[in-house]
Amino acid sequence: MKDASLAIDVGATKVAVGLVARDGQVLARTDISSKVDSLDELNASLAAAISSVMATDGVEVVGAGIGSAGPIDKDKGTINPVNIAPWVDFSLVDFVKEVSGIADVRIIGDASALAYAEFVLGAGRGATNLLGIVVSTGIGGGVVLNGDFHVGRTGNAGYIGHAVVVQNGALCACGQRGCVEAYASGTNMAKDFGVSGFEEVADAARSGDARALAVIEKGAEVLALGLLNAVALMDLDTIVVGGGVMSADDIYWPILVKHFEKEMKNLNFPGKVELKKATLGKDSGLVGAGLVGFISQEKGA
Repeated sequence: MKDASLAIDVGATKVAVGLVARDGQVLARTDISSKVDSLDELNASLAAAISSVMATDGVEVVGAGIGSAGPIDKDKGTINPVNIAPWVDFSLVDFVKEVSGIADVRIIGDASALAYAEFVLGAGRGATNLLGIVVSTGIGGGVVLNGDFHVGRTGNAGYIGHAVVVQNGALCACGQRGCVEAYASGTNMAKDFGVSGFEEVADAARSGDARALAVIEKGAEVLALGLLNAVALMDLDTIVVGGGVMSADDIYWPILVKHFEKEMKNLNFPGKVELKKATLGKDSGLVGAGLVGFISQEKGA
C-alpha cells in the first residue's frame, strides 16, 4: 500500500480533488465546477469527487490538505472566496472531515499550496525567502521565510492580490480600491478589454492589438509594483509565478519581467531576486495541498 494524502485545490472556476503521494506524484484526480449557484449542488459534487478518489486501489489515505482561494481562516477551517458565492464563510474543513472520515485536515490558501509545492519540488527549490503567487481569476500568494513555510496568523500570509498600490484606484471585488488584483488578475484584465476571459486578451495582443497590449502592460506594471513591495517587506530572493494567466506566458511573461526589472532597478539592498515561472503546471496547487496534508498527519498541525 502506498501512503497518500487527500488533496483539494479550490479555485474560482473549478475544484480539483485528488490523491498525492509523499513524493508529489498525483495518484488520482478529478475536477468539478465551482461556478454554480447552489450550495447543495456544490457540496454534493465535492462529496462525490472525494468518494471517487478515495476508492483508488493500492493506497492508504493518511491525511488531507486543502488549498483554497481566499481569504481563509485556518483556525476555524472556513473559506470566504470572493468568487464562489455558495461557499462564503463555509466550514470546508468540517465538511471534508465528515465526508472523508479523515480526522486531520489542514487548510491553506491556494497560492500558499503552490508556493509550498514549488519550494519543495519545483522552481523554488533552494530558495530561502520565497513568494509564490497565483495570477488567475484573482491573485493570491504564499511565503517561505528563512527556509520555513509560513501561512500567517489567519492563513493568508502573502495574499498580495489585496495589497493596495493605487491610491483611490479601481474598485476591487473585496471592497477596497486600488488593489493589485483590481488591475492585474486575469479576470480584471479581461474586463478592462471587454471580453470574458484573459486568453482572448492574449490572443488579441499576439495579433498586435494595441489596446490589448496596453491592458496587459498595465496589469503587469501594477503586479510588478506589488512584487517590489513584497521584496522590500520580506527580503525575498525568489518569486515564483503560476496560475491561469501563465498559460499565455509567451505574451505575458516578457512584459511582467520587463516591469519587474524596472521596479527593482532602484531597490539595491536585496541583491539579486529571481523571478521564475512555476514548473509544476496545473497540478501545483493540488500537489501543495497534498504535501500539506502529510504535514498535518505527521505533526498534528
